[in-house]
Amino acid sequence: MLKVIKRFSIYRVVVVIGFLLAIALSLAIPAHMFAPDDWAYYYAVKNFSHGKLVINDFLHFQQEKQAGQQGGLLIQYNRIAFNKWAVEKAPGYIFFLVPFELMGIPRWGNVLLALGMTIVTYILLKRLRDEKTACIGSLLMLFTPVSLIMLNRSFVDAFAASAFLVIGGGLYIFYCLERDKLRPMRGAVLLFLAFLFIGWSVVVRYTNLPVAVIFALHFVITWLRALLRRKNTRLQFEIPSVILGIGLPLALLLFYNVTVFGSPFSSGYDYSSFPVKFAYQYIGTVDPAGQSIPLKIIEGNLRNVPWPLFIGYPLLLIGIPGIFIVFYQKIMALFKRCGLTGIWANLDAELPWGILLILVGWFICVFGLYMMYEWTSTTTMSGLPSIQMKQIPFIEFARFYLPGLLPIVFIVSLIIARFPIKLWAALLVIAIVVSSSLYLHTALGETLIPLLTKFPNPQLIPPRFAPP
Repeated sequence: MLKVIKRFSIYRVVVVIGFLLAIALSLAIPAHMFAPDDWAYYYAVKNFSHGKLVINDFLHFQQEKQAGQQGGLLIQYNRIAFNKWAVEKAPGYIFFLVPFELMGIPRWGNVLLALGMTIVTYILLKRLRDEKTACIGSLLMLFTPVSLIMLNRSFVDAFAASAFLVIGGGLYIFYCLERDKLRPMRGAVLLFLAFLFIGWSVVVRYTNLPVAVIFALHFVITWLRALLRRKNTRLQFEIPSVILGIGLPLALLLFYNVTVFGSPFSSGYDYSSFPVKFAYQYIGTVDPAGQSIPLKIIEGNLRNVPWPLFIGYPLLLIGIPGIFIVFYQKIMALFKRCGLTGIWANLDAELPWGILLILVGWFICVFGLYMMYEWTSTTTMSGLPSIQMKQIPFIEFARFYLPGLLPIVFIVSLIIARFPIKLWAALLVIAIVVSSSLYLHTALGETLIPLLTKFPNPQLIPPRFAPP
């Protein structure tokens, strides 16, 4: 028994050391201001912290000039009316950073989110299998290349969009697994926090909405099944918790939209001149050459994105086949046939059907949606002006997919945990070293892995895909 306790404590110590290493790497290098997004969030946080949700022409010109003097571009503040400019981005991450900005420690916002993400991942994987798996998964969440790079980029929403979703989604899955063991009030609090974080992730990044819908559908279907079977549904606790958890972020978003844009259903993207739409928004339209615009967008992403994805998320090499392995095991179990044996036996039992479908839906909602993203579909990165860069680093494509990391980490962790200790430990060390190397090259401003074509003429910003 003593040996088991010591072994478990070692896993926790390893995660703590890994977490401190990731934070040290992140904070050791100044926040990387590579793309226009960084500058937009940087100035939005400054403005919001002074109570300025909207700025005037003079302040916008001033900030645009300041960014240019530092080699940056402030092009994602949009004119919404006469003498009124508003940031293009969703406001959730900006509001979250304001208290840290007021305390003079804006970079610690991501540190807090990383801590919450690591704790939830550890607790959930421990519940699904054991502490070894929890240790592996927690380190992979931190040391996947894109995750570590975006942890450093404190003025971009990618890490926060992922972390809020991981915390909320993880709490919800834990609630589903432990529901029958939880007291009603404790369960209600857990359910409230789960949907609060899931809802806030949508206010941080609007494209997290499909994932939030997956969780909402799962909750409704689970409740209806319990109702039909006349089981205790705890409606008096669960429904108010979900409504309140979703309602608070939604209320803030509606308030922001009405205050800034005059309508609850408007956003900064409505005023954008950049190609920020998705293929489904162009269904039925063709370009002047008669080619389908949605198909051109998808084809462009299929050409541009896979290589950056496998660089930024090497876990996909194990995770994608792993998903098929789990489904194969599940299907064999349904027909009471023997599936895979040996170390792969019982892999399906560790992921109940409901949880597996949530994870697969989560993955598809992120990776499938961004494969239709207009911004990343063009070989010139949507015509951004040159900022002394000749080629595009992989991170500028792969960062959009970060909110879909957890489902892959779950599958990979359950698989790697079955390997002999020397093998899985070696794989973790390799993952940490490779991720740290990619991070250092990217954070220091180097394009370690050049991709695609040169930027176009700085004065030429091509229009978005549009029908004739």
